[in-house]
Amino acid sequence: MSQEGQVAMPRFTKEHWESDFARRISLAAPTDTARGVFCMGLLKALEELGDAETAQRCLEASGEQKFVELFNYPIATYLRMVSTAMHLLAEKYGTIEEALRRIGRRAAADFRESSAGRAMGVMHGGDARRLLDCLPVVYRVSLSFGMYELSWVAPAHARFRVKRTFIPYPFHEGVLLELLEKVQAYRARVRGQQTDVLDSEYEISWG
Repeated sequence: MSQEGQVAMPRFTKEHWESDFARRISLAAPTDTARGVFCMGLLKALEELGDAETAQRCLEASGEQKFVELFNYPIATYLRMVSTAMHLLAEKYGTIEEALRRIGRRAAADFRESSAGRAMGVMHGGDARRLLDCLPVVYRVSLSFGMYELSWVAPAHARFRVKRTFIPYPFHEGVLLELLEKVQAYRARVRGQQTDVLDSEYEISWG
């Protein structure tokens, strides 16, 4: 399914996503971590939606009192927070898939403004191809887990393969769209699909 920022019809039920998140959390090891900037961004997004109560529930679900931008936290912590918030966000954005894309967009925006993200911005210089070539590095800086491979199909068409990722594919669709739109890739399109329990693949094109 190609995504250009619109709300799409749900592909899976609420029960599917509840089961999916529970399975991902159960498969994550304590050494599978993500930067605190993503946890901070999720809480801020909920507060901006005017739901301080859900933000507080997410914080309680995390088991943390606060987060530090560049510290690493277990990815299971982040997944529990997203799972706690996703039904509220689905009501806001129409489907759980679209809610996950919005969370992905927020994560990309927050990372871009972090110290690590600003350093990455120097590497790609606002060029879409150079940005995508940097993607495996961006992901490895942000997450302790996963294998990331980018290949080019055509000058404005790339394929991004991710193995052993604990975050569902619509989230990554949102990340990729946000990154491409900020380098003004005209009519950016991202189509993701889950290829195994923790694996996914993305067709990325623009123009």
